Parts: sequence; structure tokens; C-alpha cells
Amino acid sequence: MNKKKIATGLGLLALGLGFYINRQCFYAKEKRIDLRNPKVKGEIRITQISDLHSNVIANLDDMLRKIRQFNPHFIILTGDIIDYGTERKIERSLFFLKNLRKLEIPTFFISGNHEEKGPNLDYFVSQMEKLGIVYLFNDGVKFSVGDNIINLYGTGHYARFYEKYKPKDDNINIILSHLSKSIRDDDRDDFDFIFSGHTHGGQVRLPIIGALLSPAEGILPDYDMGVFPYKKGIIYVDSGLGNTFLPLRFLDPVGYSNISIRNGSVV
Repeated sequence: MNKKKIATGLGLLALGLGFYINRQCFYAKEKRIDLRNPKVKGEIRITQISDLHSNVIANLDDMLRKIRQFNPHFIILTGDIIDYGTERKIERSLFFLKNLRKLEIPTFFISGNHEEKGPNLDYFVSQMEKLGIVYLFNDGVKFSVGDNIINLYGTGHYARFYEKYKPKDDNINIILSHLSKSIRDDDRDDFDFIFSGHTHGGQVRLPIIGALLSPAEGILPDYDMGVFPYKKGIIYVDSGLGNTFLPLRFLDPVGYSNISIRNGSVV
């Protein structure tokens, strides 16, 4: 094989890989997640969006259409919706949120490390609240979905307090935590569900092995993404809509989760 053929082959391979990574990084994939709990009376539908990191979603209209078809009872934003609190990145995230709010579905937000360690969190929160998005910072809300009473509590990322968390046995007790490890480290067991993000699913995954590295969860992490029975409840880790440092994803496309909770055994 001559050098010209080798160069052509390598060039085509590079183009193909570049196209694949671009699709993985900027085209949101819908995940359908089915969860069970014996207390649930009828179906509870939740859309989870995490770790946007001010990303530009190329198929945003398609994403919104699928969320509308799923018809969630509420939407949860589990942190790092902005990448850093610069004016440009906040505006990119607000563009996404303004389009999301056109669905007119109740939406709740918790802050992640990128919001809390960067500047302009107060401004970002004020703009979200103008859109009707509820910010839960170590605070909770209760509301009904059909015959279910939802006890939804959101923690801060760096400072977590539970004084306002009042779980009840006959409620569906949900904790939103940007990093599920935080709740595990706090040794909580009084929840039915934890919804979190932060890990990005590792961004680069290998078949069978899964994530190679995940922030805060370490090398070959156990809680990289997906559903994990934990104590008496379930942890679900969403792999996120954005990227950290570089737009690099492999076998781990950016995405969002349409979650159905029905009656049944936890495991």
C-alpha cells in the first residue's frame, strides 16, 4: 500500500471520528428510564436535565418536541447549567432555558459546582426566577401528582443542610443533589429517589468497562451514570448535556432523561 493510500485512509478516518465526536457532543439523546417504588399510585413522569455547561444543542427543537410528547409532570435541572458565570455563557444557558420554558412545565433547579464556584450566581438565579424556574437551595416543595404527594428537596453543592427536609413514609421523597456522592457521604437513607449528575458519564467510555474517569467519583467509578439501588431507595445519575474542558465524548452522547416512576418493587 503506497503512502498516498495510507494518507487518504487516515484522513477519512479522522473525518469520520470528528463527525462522530461532533454528534456525541452537540446532539442530545433522549434516555427513557423506568423506575419503581411500591408507594407510587399511578405514574409519575419527570424530565431530568443536568450539566448543560452552556452547551449549544444542535437538535434543540427535536429535544423539546420529545419532552413535550413525554409530557412530564415536572422538570428537574440538577446543576451546572452554566459552565462559568461569564455574560456570554449565561446568555447561552438562558437561551436554552427560555426555549425549555415554552413547554410551560413546572421546573426546579439546584446549583452545581460550576454555578457556586463561579461569579454571577445571583444574577443567573434572578433570570431563571423571572422565567418561573424554582431554585431549591437546601429547601423543598411539596405538591401532588395524581394521588401521589411529592416531597422534592434540593441541596446546595458545597453546603448541604437538611433542616427543611421533612420526609414522610407516605410521600414520594426525592432529593436533588448535583453529586450523589454527597448524599452517600452524608449517610442519608430517608429517601425514595436521588437524582444527580456531575459525572458526565465519564465522557469517554469503553465497552463493558464503562467510564474511565469521573469527577469526584475517581478512576473506573461505580456511580458513573444510570440506575443504582442504594439502601432503601434508588440513585439515578444523568450523564448530562454538556462537556468539560473540551468537547470530547466517546460512547457517551450528551443527553437528557425522560423518567417514568411506577408502582412496583425497588429492585
